[in-house]
Amino acid sequence: MSTEFSESILRWYETNGRKKLPWKVKDPYKIWISEIMLQQTQVATVIPYYNKFVDTYPDLQSLSQASLDELMLLWSGLGYYRRIKNVYLAAQIISKKYDNKFPKDYEAILSLPGIGRTTASAISTFSGYSHRAILDGNVKRILRRYFNISYENNSKTEKILWEKSIFVTPLKKTSQFIQAMMDIGSLVCTRSKPNCRICPLRELNCLYTEDVQKISKNKKNVKKINMYLLTVINSLDEVYLEKIESGMLWENLYSGPFFYSAMKMNLWLKKKRMSAAKVENKFEISHRVTNKDIKITNYVYFLKNDKNVSLSTENWYNLAKINVGIPKYFDKAIKVYRSEYEKNYVQKVEKRG
Repeated sequence: MSTEFSESILRWYETNGRKKLPWKVKDPYKIWISEIMLQQTQVATVIPYYNKFVDTYPDLQSLSQASLDELMLLWSGLGYYRRIKNVYLAAQIISKKYDNKFPKDYEAILSLPGIGRTTASAISTFSGYSHRAILDGNVKRILRRYFNISYENNSKTEKILWEKSIFVTPLKKTSQFIQAMMDIGSLVCTRSKPNCRICPLRELNCLYTEDVQKISKNKKNVKKINMYLLTVINSLDEVYLEKIESGMLWENLYSGPFFYSAMKMNLWLKKKRMSAAKVENKFEISHRVTNKDIKITNYVYFLKNDKNVSLSTENWYNLAKINVGIPKYFDKAIKVYRSEYEKNYVQKVEKRG
């Protein structure tokens, strides 16, 4: 344990740490939900989702009775939707195996779906069950810079980072220390333009220089994808949605039919006995997911008195209040349609009679 390092971090926390976050409680259930939400997501984004989630499902018993569709709706917009599927699966396990009581044993926590070493360590430590080091993205960045550790992502580097994290983590005030490390990583030792002037480690021989990071940091390859989206609207102001298949990006959410080629979209229209000529207009939206830039061309199909169309009657949802979880890209498409195109489309169709 590095006493000098941890004492500097803890002194900073006393003055600057975020001590009033809504999940600062000794309830392992609420800590678990917050830790899952905080994976790859900023605190400010998480807070309203967290508050709404625990208001709706205040304990494990209420959560275990929720359907996956209900949870997906509540999670809609937060992204990384596999997280909520894992929460759903874990809740079922905790209900059956632990009688709706969150397990205290570290290995039992680690065995739950969607929980890795860092998340299990954070839950266990913040709940007061143990004193463990963590290695989330913020902690990694601090340790890489302080000890000048390679930015390569491989098992050797990961092992070194874990060793350093364990080395600097104190046995007392562990929860305050790991919260401080996460706070410093997100507020001071940021990904770009770190504020070294106010860093509590600035006088402890930190080895970080901007040049080292520029040389060492790996560039992520961003894949560019074209997607074709159909927003089908009927005369009752309802939108046609399909549940996205398991194994696909955005699985278990609902969306208008989407395709990765215009040809496949036209084949779908033909199969459903829908005329491509009735596509009213199109507009483009951009969407970014991890290492993917998606250019989406959205086509609006206004359906009126088309009796031969082969679309399930159960797949229509009120456009003004969609009550299932939808991906961000489809939420964007609906907002663009309603703000810029809806009035013109309706007027066109009414004129045609």
